[in-house]
Amino acid sequence: MDVDDEGLRLALLPEVAGRRRTVCCHSAALSGAHAPNSLEAVRECVAAGVPRLEVDVRFAADDGLVCFHDASLDAQTTGAGRVSDHTTFALRAVTYRSTGESLALLEEVIDAIRGSSTVLQVDLKLNRPISPSRVERLEQALAPVASQVVVGSQSPWNLRKLSRVPVAFDPTLFLNYTPGRRQAPYPRQRGIHGFWDDSPLARNPYTTPQQYLEARFEELRGLVPAAIEWMVDIGTVFRIADLGIALGDELARYGIELAAWTLKERDPVQATLERLWAAGAATVITDVPLAVAAALRAYSAPVDVNPG
Repeated sequence: MDVDDEGLRLALLPEVAGRRRTVCCHSAALSGAHAPNSLEAVRECVAAGVPRLEVDVRFAADDGLVCFHDASLDAQTTGAGRVSDHTTFALRAVTYRSTGESLALLEEVIDAIRGSSTVLQVDLKLNRPISPSRVERLEQALAPVASQVVVGSQSPWNLRKLSRVPVAFDPTLFLNYTPGRRQAPYPRQRGIHGFWDDSPLARNPYTTPQQYLEARFEELRGLVPAAIEWMVDIGTVFRIADLGIALGDELARYGIELAAWTLKERDPVQATLERLWAAGAATVITDVPLAVAAALRAYSAPVDVNPG
């Protein structure tokens, strides 16, 4: 599928079972011709009219906002060491080994999407408490596109400090289903229903899976009451569904949408999509949006939500 195909945006906004869904380009990946999170990748997405794209954002040593996924520069770029140890000026000289493209600043990404219909999903890669000055820096940078942005994080203590932009909560640090996972700092405990979860309820033998999950969802909603969306990994969404709960439908009762991450090249695209729609996912985040668009066209009729 050509990224200039006029029907691409519509294919990535399908109507399934009477509900409009959204496909999001993970790390601004579309054709694969550009480095993830690069400005060139973002511009390609915007030019193609994708409905939503995601970038990862980290703070530089001088509080500059840099679009990069990993904590360390070593694996992907010509730089070395942690992103947070370098100034914005120094990071501007770093390029991706794969393409020679520069690291993007969040302000550049915002300029690229301003005036478009593309929603910007910012994945805030900061687990330690965010400072007031950084809150101000981030919200000020996002102000020009505040109506078309959502900021996601696994750290509720940081999301609660954001008041001028919509926020999305990823509960991975509190509850996730990852079979075969090695011991990690958090959660440290695997409960009787298979979830990694440090809550005492996770190992309570007198609760049914449904009682356990419903109680945990209620607790987790309280961590970020303002969240308009939960971003949950696909494996966890499927495990919850196997236990009889459609997570997206459960969250919808409280006005919260479900975004499932990340559909990858190795996954059976159509089967994965169908299971996610059944689980009530409103958004699917993917590394392979062109393959997803092709699969959607094969079995559903897209709808133009912005006619004319």
